[in-house]
Amino acid sequence: MMSEVTFDDSKKKDGWVYVGRKKNGKPKFRKFTNQSEEHVKKYLDDLGVAYIVYPKIKMFFIYKSKDPKDRYSPRYSYYYSTGQWGSDKRNKHYHSEGIEHFMATYYSTAEQDAEYWSEKTDEHS
Repeated sequence: MMSEVTFDDSKKKDGWVYVGRKKNGKPKFRKFTNQSEEHVKKYLDDLGVAYIVYPKIKMFFIYKSKDPKDRYSPRYSYYYSTGQWGSDKRNKHYHSEGIEHFMATYYSTAEQDAEYWSEKTDEHS
């Protein structure tokens, strides 16, 4: 007679964790943030940043504007379980250590982006 076997997948994962292989056969690793959806929501709410949550895929769209005009306004995709983020096209991802690190290091508003590109074009004029 066989006994049921269970594994505790809810425990904290530290460091880089092997999660399988990529299409090209190379090993794939992830670094988990151990942050919850509720933690990220509270942090963004406290900052007054607009977002949409997709719980099934553990992803937020974080808007660059505090008052987005529609759901496709400029935004970032942010996966809170791994800290991966990218543009809303989701074709290339980068890694952050958590929502605090992402917001402090990589997040920029639409106004900051416009100012940056304005300065860049002024340099080349």
